[in-house]
Amino acid sequence: MNETSSDSVALTVRLRSLLAQNGPLTAQQFQKATGKSQPSVSLALGKLGLEVCKMGAARSTRYALTQPILGLDARQPIQLAASPADQGLFGALTLLKGEQVYAQGPRKSEWLTAGTLPWWLSTLCPQWFLGRQFTRLRPDFAPDPDQWSVSQVLYIAANHFSDPPGAFSLGTHGPPSDTAVARQVVTQAGRSLAFDQLADVLVEGLPTGSSAGGEQPKFICRVRSEADALKADSHVIVKYSPPRGTPFGERWHDLLHLEHLANQVLRDQGIASAQTEVIQTQRRTFLQSTRFDRIGASGKRHVVAASALHDAFVRVPRRHWVASCQALAAQKLLAPEYLASVASIYSFGHLIGNTDMHFGNLSFFVDDVTRPVLLPTPVYDMLPMKWRPGIHDGALDLTPLQPPVPLDGFDVQALQARQWAIDFWQRAAGLLELSPPFRALAGINAERLKSNFVML
Repeated sequence: MNETSSDSVALTVRLRSLLAQNGPLTAQQFQKATGKSQPSVSLALGKLGLEVCKMGAARSTRYALTQPILGLDARQPIQLAASPADQGLFGALTLLKGEQVYAQGPRKSEWLTAGTLPWWLSTLCPQWFLGRQFTRLRPDFAPDPDQWSVSQVLYIAANHFSDPPGAFSLGTHGPPSDTAVARQVVTQAGRSLAFDQLADVLVEGLPTGSSAGGEQPKFICRVRSEADALKADSHVIVKYSPPRGTPFGERWHDLLHLEHLANQVLRDQGIASAQTEVIQTQRRTFLQSTRFDRIGASGKRHVVAASALHDAFVRVPRRHWVASCQALAAQKLLAPEYLASVASIYSFGHLIGNTDMHFGNLSFFVDDVTRPVLLPTPVYDMLPMKWRPGIHDGALDLTPLQPPVPLDGFDVQALQARQWAIDFWQRAAGLLELSPPFRALAGINAERLKSNFVML
């Protein structure tokens, strides 16, 4: 090997070492660190091939070492299914050394994150009860997907998660390898039997920790209308109660009916809310909700949870939905009228005893992630979680509603929400599907709201 070749190899090794130690670097930084010319640096970088990812353009170009995704290629295509007629390649994602993620999209858009995914790809992270089903595929991963590394999340996304929420997916999937339940098609007429069977499949094989934190068991499937062969299957998510005739089963029977009622009350007030239906069998109660991130047979609309948006754009400790939406509105990401709507919905939730309004239970449509404009999705998971069975002791509480903490600056919305909540509790008091104790509680709550809690 002649001296020139030796120098070139040595420079290549030196550049790899610099990238391993310092992360993304520019050509100018390489030149300063090595004393070599720009052509020499470019030639040496080229010899690293797929080991290096080039980011940006012109003088802002940076280079970083890639990291295979647990045996898969470091670079994976990002697929977008915006509508049944508009499906294809959106861009590419590359895993970099140090659990960094580089994503590219149209119009020269790019994102670089460390230890997490770009905000709009947060939907690729399996979460909650449904996400835990993926632990069956990799029992060597932590039982809670929230504890997975970026590499593990991307491995599942590229290798197994062929139909994540929203409109984006990762990799070039062959036959879907998501959980079998998620691919089931049931007929409208056969739902009762099929839902019982699907619930049995999940109950028999629940992965460790699947009900941690009181997560509501659920499954995803498609419902086919036999009466209209031309109608596309409905993509639905189905919650289900424990067996009827048990204390937990009866309480969740009540709560699922009340979730359906909350959606009806909100829709009556012009608030977009999940389209739900209660299906009762002799064994369980099911709440079927039509997915708003699905269009027809194969089209999708992208949604992003408030948790990812807060972390990406607000970057201060979370308080509640309205505070985060105020920050998003201040950045012109959310229109003022939608901020007011979220305030009304949040206030309504408190007044019906929803103690579980976490940041995964508020989402937004984002039709163009390169120029984000947020539109609230229909309301979902709005139910009186204050009265769910105790997570640790199984207690079945029936303590009446207490006055909520006022939401500063939204008096009009709070007053509006109180009227909605009075309607909710009055209708619940007359809902024959509810157990007598819960109907009595509903009547008490209605009276407390009508008096604005002065009786206390």
